[in-house]
Amino acid sequence: MFPGFRTTSLHKQTHSFSSGIPKSGTYAVLQSQDEKDGDNGDDNDTAEGDDFLVSVISKGNRLSSTKWEAIKDKVCAENRAVNYSNIDAIIIGLCGRLTQLDVGLSYIEHLAVSGRKLNIASIAQFMRMCYFCREKGVDEQLVLSMYKDLCSRCPVMDAYTAENAILGLCLTSSWKLGLDLLDMTKLTCFPGSTVYSVLIKTAYDNDEPNISLRLISEMLQRGRNIRPEVFHAQLEYCHRTSPSPKFRWQMVEEFLRMFVENGLKPTKDVAERIRMLYHETAGHNTKVHAEFSTLTDRGICKSCKKPLNTINITEEEFQTLQCAFMERVVVGKDVFRNTTPEEVKEFLHFVKMTAPYDMVIDGLNVAFAGHRALVPLQLHHVVKHFVRKSKKVLVLGRKHMQTWSPSYMDYIYRNAHVFLAENLTRDDPLLLYAALHSGMGTKFLSKDLMRGHSYLLKNQSLRSTFRRWQLLHQCQLRYVTEAGKVQLKVTEKDF
Repeated sequence: MFPGFRTTSLHKQTHSFSSGIPKSGTYAVLQSQDEKDGDNGDDNDTAEGDDFLVSVISKGNRLSSTKWEAIKDKVCAENRAVNYSNIDAIIIGLCGRLTQLDVGLSYIEHLAVSGRKLNIASIAQFMRMCYFCREKGVDEQLVLSMYKDLCSRCPVMDAYTAENAILGLCLTSSWKLGLDLLDMTKLTCFPGSTVYSVLIKTAYDNDEPNISLRLISEMLQRGRNIRPEVFHAQLEYCHRTSPSPKFRWQMVEEFLRMFVENGLKPTKDVAERIRMLYHETAGHNTKVHAEFSTLTDRGICKSCKKPLNTINITEEEFQTLQCAFMERVVVGKDVFRNTTPEEVKEFLHFVKMTAPYDMVIDGLNVAFAGHRALVPLQLHHVVKHFVRKSKKVLVLGRKHMQTWSPSYMDYIYRNAHVFLAENLTRDDPLLLYAALHSGMGTKFLSKDLMRGHSYLLKNQSLRSTFRRWQLLHQCQLRYVTEAGKVQLKVTEKDF
């Protein structure tokens, strides 16, 4: 049997993470993100078995080996996508998603009694299950034993297996082994936000802030979203380790500076934790207080009636940004990022011949901002909006837009400059280059945050200049009516 199946709680400060496993589809726990994003023709075939397995596991009852065998036979007989090779990982994955640790452990006991070993996919799902059931208490030795078995059978792991192993390891005193697995994952892809966030939080919980800050820096360089749980762990670390209120507030100030320098926005619960920490630090000093407020369109705080600091960028800073952008973002050290030398050469010539522009539009971004049935019509209305204001417009798009309705596209071709990149090209760098090349007075229209392009600049001073330039020059589309009314979020009324 399994004498190690005692459930010893690992004392950790926890905040909820989404499991990342779909809420339906028994076999979906084995899919990659690309597969999950696509349509799957077997959904109807698996619905019945999915409901059956979910209903069994949701009851939370430990089951005998005989009952588990009967359940497996039933599910495999009724689902073409499920077989005796993948059903172990599917059941364990569902136990994790439904946070039914005891059910998952009883299934592993069943496999031991039956003399069957977990395959690599099943062990990966077990590690994941343990993490998402962590509040119920997980046996550290069992996790480490499973990890040892996994390493012996699979010394070089694929990204999905490695990331699941990291989740399990973060429940143990050997969590730093997850850092080696993170490096292994980077050989084939850039790790996801979940595994990074779990590692960062674990490092903070174990008073290893340098590790946390290094991993945060990696996420920011790649433009990855940092989950709120990371910020909660960071603030808790500040509160726990600060020797005095004054020192604690200095740490929080550093925390807030990271938000400012990287264009991050706290969720409401993180902002509330900052507010509470501020009040705790202020103590009986009634001259200072913190509260939630809103801003007017002119940037005036409705609480204290004072304006926010004015954002500006000097001509010298702008020229430095112009020079650096092509070298570090459009081209980069890996020769040409997301395009080809020929296409970049063609685009540079196009810009040289047609710039400067008043407005540079991300054509696909604008076209797909609303109802899909209105795709070409929306872009048509937006271009017309700027043409009526006598603005010189550049529309950046992709070559498949040539198939869009001529009744809308002909107006765009006649009244705007249009550059269509290859369908696989990432056109954001081209859009930003065109706007920068055109000078300080040019705006660009896109809802993208452009965070990844900012981090490619490497230099913190350049990133700061880019973010300020972006805040001053980026417009966003709020809505377009069928009648052609365009509502924008703009930095100047003239646009």
